[in-house]
Amino acid sequence: MKQNLTVRSVLALALAAGLAVSTEAIAKPAAPAAKEAAKAETKTLSVGDKAPEIRVAKFVKGTPVTSFEKGKVYVVEFWATWCGPCKTSIPHLTELQKKHKDAVTMIGVSVWEQDQAAVQPFVDKMGDKMDYRVAIDDLSNGKGVMAETWMTAAKQSGIPSAFIVDAAGTIAWIGHPMGMEKPLAAIIDGKYDSKAAAAEAKAESEKEAKADKEMESNQEAFALLNKAVRRKNFDEALKLIADLNTKAPSMKAQLEGMKVQIQGMQFKELLVGAKKDTAAAYKLAAELADGPMKDDATGLNTIAWTILDEDGVENRDLDMALKLAQRAVELSKGESGMILDTLGRAYFEKGDFAKAVETQEKAVKHAEDDDTKDQLLEALAKYKKALADKK
Repeated sequence: MKQNLTVRSVLALALAAGLAVSTEAIAKPAAPAAKEAAKAETKTLSVGDKAPEIRVAKFVKGTPVTSFEKGKVYVVEFWATWCGPCKTSIPHLTELQKKHKDAVTMIGVSVWEQDQAAVQPFVDKMGDKMDYRVAIDDLSNGKGVMAETWMTAAKQSGIPSAFIVDAAGTIAWIGHPMGMEKPLAAIIDGKYDSKAAAAEAKAESEKEAKADKEMESNQEAFALLNKAVRRKNFDEALKLIADLNTKAPSMKAQLEGMKVQIQGMQFKELLVGAKKDTAAAYKLAAELADGPMKDDATGLNTIAWTILDEDGVENRDLDMALKLAQRAVELSKGESGMILDTLGRAYFEKGDFAKAVETQEKAVKHAEDDDTKDQLLEALAKYKKALADKK
């Protein structure tokens, strides 16, 4: 029996095979309950529609919000305790809440949890980093009321996802919370073109529907692609993507994103895999850094860290690792603790202990969570000791 694949499901399969997919390159990873929730018959939700009601089990932080008050702007953001990208976006939401204070009300709704009992301890541990209202979805329908009426209705299969509700009580914007700063400011100031946004959202929905149809007609090819990735047959996977580019033109951006990620995996395999070819690995890394990955902070950081830390690397090109890490920090505006950590490690391996300490201190400042912060502090102590010993 053939599997009925969609754009979201094939990308989720690719993730299962080990692809570290960038949210900018392709769609966000599917959540565990997304496929099941997608089966439910529910009303659609788009930009320009009236915001659905707030129905949650309870609020675990902040004053409860039971309805959207006219004249006020709200952000309803969906997240989960198990979601890594959510942990990165949570401090950003806190910054936006503080920046706009009484002008906007942030509400984080926990959905698709494996254990809802884990939410309260998670929120307590985040402390001031999660300084806005937080609620837990109502599971009375067996799926999650908010997950169904907001996420599934809007065809949002991955988290974190955010919805901005304008002063009229309508959905003004839907997307990844890390990209909502500008539209949120415009909506608050009353300078947001909601009609243009609705038209753009409709066009995007039609584009995705077309991509889904192309996926439907090329199920076997996508199944072969996932099989090739799982087996680490990257040359075959890249050939299949080239072929799919002609058969599924509406998916060009998604396919290009998958191509870059597969090449990143291919780099690692060439560097430390069963058939090592260090020269070919670094040649590929240079091509990616100067080409399709030049503006991909996550991709560049991954390659740099692989060079610096992966076991079994016979020849670590520290100059390349440093260059890639510097570019990744530049692209992330020096606000990612993990990316700064890679740059700090590059300086350390190069013997520039002063720079390593300076960079690692910045990494600690921008740590995404407490567990990460502990790891970064451990590395910082190591670099400080090396600097002191050198003196």
